[in-house]
Amino acid sequence: MKVESTEVLNNVISHYDLSGEIIGATQCVNGHINGTYRVNLLTPDGTEDDLIVQRINHYVFKNPEKVMHNIEEVGRHVRNKKSDTDCDIITFIDNKEGRNYTEIDGEYWRICRFVKDSVTFDYVESSKVLYSAGYAFGRFQSLLSDLPMDKLYETIPDFHNTRKRLDNFFEVVRLDPLQKAKDVKEEIDFFTKNYAFATKLTDMTDSGEVPLRVTHNDTKYNNILMHKDTLEPLCVIDLDTVMPGLAMHDFGDAIRFAANTAMEDERDLSKVGLNLDHYREFTRGFMSALQGLTKNEIDTMALGAISITIELASRFLADHINGDKYFRIHRENHNLDRARCQIKLAEDMIKKYDQMRQIINESIADNEAATTVE
Repeated sequence: MKVESTEVLNNVISHYDLSGEIIGATQCVNGHINGTYRVNLLTPDGTEDDLIVQRINHYVFKNPEKVMHNIEEVGRHVRNKKSDTDCDIITFIDNKEGRNYTEIDGEYWRICRFVKDSVTFDYVESSKVLYSAGYAFGRFQSLLSDLPMDKLYETIPDFHNTRKRLDNFFEVVRLDPLQKAKDVKEEIDFFTKNYAFATKLTDMTDSGEVPLRVTHNDTKYNNILMHKDTLEPLCVIDLDTVMPGLAMHDFGDAIRFAANTAMEDERDLSKVGLNLDHYREFTRGFMSALQGLTKNEIDTMALGAISITIELASRFLADHINGDKYFRIHRENHNLDRARCQIKLAEDMIKKYDQMRQIINESIADNEAATTVE
């Protein structure tokens, strides 16, 4: 991951109606994909302008223009519908040509303003944060429920097609370009054993048993900016993967992050598992904000958490075998560590599957009871 110079960042900013001198630039390293910088400008009137400057990963997003089109469409739709109390979504500044991105020498850049008084969390024990994150992502999906899907591009084809993800994984294992597969036979066996269970939602989508919706597709709770004092959700960020998808996958991706008892790259696997209390709090928030789900969606909501965890584990391990080309790494065998962590989490989810489903039904019943009282 290359670190940009102040000269490069100044060049990007020059394409916008932003004036001032860069007095500070810090690389943000918690994301896996894009190059992100927090840039502090000293403006001519002596005030400071706090910006987020981001270089879109062109290897991952082959058509950045389509990514930015989706973000603009979603932003316009949400802003026209949301109430004053609703969580906002990230908005990128238009450049001098009126576009929400800038192309410079084949690189794609975008700028937004830093949200004041905001914090993000990579790991929390707070039930308030978990509920807030669940509510924010559920409400985000609810606000987009009437956005015609044909207005959005599929920015990464088959992004959560678990069958294709696993098939691609086994193809990488077969090719084994760096001769790494021999060292991860136990992990490979896990995917073989759980293939049918993990791909059930793909089959249900293909048969029309569950509907496509406009979804976020990267619902880690560090993609919610929260107020540093009240912990209320302020802004949903990282909209690069907003496109048609499954409600169960948005729920599931959030759960594998929010309810893991450890960080997603934890090397001590004895620390890894599903925290049912965290699962319950996030579920309460998500289900209270997202109405109108079908019976099949409700019945497979917990399955979405297991499916997406297995899918991501396969992607981490495939990237490790293939030479770490997709997910940015910060240490040797980082993607292998991530894969093993997700496998251990998925195994614990499978053991607790019945409890997960029960909590879904309890949350829905609680919401219905509260609605009746009101």
